[in-house]
Amino acid sequence: MNCSFRHRRGRRRPWQALLAAALTLMMTACTATTGPSPSTEPAGVPTTSPAADAVRPTGQISAGSTSGSAVMATEVSRQVDLMLSPGGRYDELLRALLVSVDGDLIVEHYSSFSGPDVTANVYSVTKSVMSMLIGIAIGEGLIGSVEQTVGELLPSHAAAITLDTAAVTLRQLLTMTGGLPGTPVGSFFDPFESSANWVDSILSTPLEQPSGQQFIDSNASSHLLSAILTEATGRPALDYAREKLFEPLGIRSQPAVTPVPKPDRADVAAYDAAPGFAWSVDPQGYQLGYSNIKITAADMITLGRLYLDGGRRQGAQLVPPAWVEESTRSQVQPEGAPNLRYGYQWWRWNVTGRPGAAHPAFAAMGYAGQLIEVVPDLKLVVAVSGLDGPGAFDPVDLAELVSEHIVPAVTG
Repeated sequence: MNCSFRHRRGRRRPWQALLAAALTLMMTACTATTGPSPSTEPAGVPTTSPAADAVRPTGQISAGSTSGSAVMATEVSRQVDLMLSPGGRYDELLRALLVSVDGDLIVEHYSSFSGPDVTANVYSVTKSVMSMLIGIAIGEGLIGSVEQTVGELLPSHAAAITLDTAAVTLRQLLTMTGGLPGTPVGSFFDPFESSANWVDSILSTPLEQPSGQQFIDSNASSHLLSAILTEATGRPALDYAREKLFEPLGIRSQPAVTPVPKPDRADVAAYDAAPGFAWSVDPQGYQLGYSNIKITAADMITLGRLYLDGGRRQGAQLVPPAWVEESTRSQVQPEGAPNLRYGYQWWRWNVTGRPGAAHPAFAAMGYAGQLIEVVPDLKLVVAVSGLDGPGAFDPVDLAELVSEHIVPAVTG
């Protein structure tokens, strides 16, 4: 489950319940296969029928837009208006929705309880940020390759690691095929979170299944990425992220709140409500590799634009372009889930615009409706921030709304 401190409703996978109900796409196990090229991926995102009641957004049209693009921007804004008409579920649960096309922010909506400077926990979107940082470290030669093993990458934890876990590769951690356990069914959090040493607990726990075979959405796998990054760079993940990613992108990360989550999870509400940037750490000081970065919706758009632009920002190559391509292409396919693929901590699928047209898309997704969706050939980036609570959004709810309303408006 992709939560900050606990795994709500006891679901093993973050969108298992939705996919089971909507598409009978059970994600308890997924076969690791080489994904097809974007042109052969099936069209459509996982579907549902979310309510159409919503908060009215604020549409913004760039002053420099051409007549054609201004018409498109107006139509996008109109569609978002229709999608988020006042009242109901969106009033309660939607913090922000931003739409960028070709670098222009054409829709910027905030609810009455949010705003441009309000940060929110993006939950498992953190996994995609961690993938960015791993790619940067590989580009700098601090990590040799994705074929290196956990044993090679975490020598300081050699006393705790099992032989099977030591042989898991970085690629397998990134694609969730390392065989590491997911959150137990019926549990609100991962067992390692109640231990005194999270990384050692993960490394000493037997694999749930042989590595390299099946997909398991595993917070443990993503947390090891944080430890690997710290070992490789000799710096906390936040320090490295500030220099290589956050500051060049203009993402404000100072001051930062970096608490260790309490075992009884009594600090969840306070963490989520506190203003400003935050990124929790485990008892040994490793930033959570799977959750708990708190950023603004505008920051989410900025991260999406970075990958839309091949890892470049204002002429500077922040993330190697080869890593952007490799991490967002299809690496594994969920068994029984024909509309979904998984890369290196990124999801992908095809969306439809005009009849018969399929557009490859990739996304960072997190619990309670956190979404950064990128449709490269349309130069489209959509960021959504949702609020936790009864009836909280699944991010694929929102991806479906993007497919139904925003993509057709962009494609005409």
